[in-house]
Amino acid sequence: MQYEYLIFDADHTVIDFNADERRALRAAFRAAGLDAGENMVEDCWAFSARNWGALGLNDVHLPELRARYHELYHTHVSAILQYMDEKYGLGAGREAAAEAFSGTLALAAHPVDGAVETLTRLARKYRLCIATNGLAAMQAGRLSALAPLFERIFVSEEMGAIKPDPAFFHALLRALSVTADACLMIGDSLASDIAGANAVGMDAVWFNRRREPLPEGVRLKAQIADLRELCGLLL
Repeated sequence: MQYEYLIFDADHTVIDFNADERRALRAAFRAAGLDAGENMVEDCWAFSARNWGALGLNDVHLPELRARYHELYHTHVSAILQYMDEKYGLGAGREAAAEAFSGTLALAAHPVDGAVETLTRLARKYRLCIATNGLAAMQAGRLSALAPLFERIFVSEEMGAIKPDPAFFHALLRALSVTADACLMIGDSLASDIAGANAVGMDAVWFNRRREPLPEGVRLKAQIADLRELCGLLL
């Protein structure tokens, strides 16, 4: 495979959002003066997953969701703090908990297993970029430790569109002054990463860590279950 740019999704592809969110929940409880056991953290983390789905934030194919994605993202964060308060009594510490949650979630992220070594090796041959849906300030912090490996970081809040909207990918290609065939998209989400790449004629690799079946009609160059497999494909 010959490409100039490798375009990586961020969360669940090169950084571990689940680990980062659990860390942020622990920090929020501490800021409120509560000694949170792991059962409390897991309960709030499970609520977050349910609420994300309930708000429709998984439905990135819907135009109405795309238009409100970042607004709903903020709503989601507020709902997590409300749940923590109602169930565990943050009380007067709620404001401190909210600041700790958002602040901790914006810290340098836990890298996905194998991410640092894989990206370091690939950066010797390819130009690497990030393409992520999310809030700009939060993603900048979360990607700070890996940022030196990437030439550009494209965040939906700054792009004016979210993946899989072709507008996101067209803006990315214009910014890099390349055509789609010069790029390879690597991501874990069929709905945003792979669908968006397919829409603009960009090759894609699906990070399919659960080895799920491939739906009909999805175009891929390859599937991987471990990020380190990219080195075998591309080097």
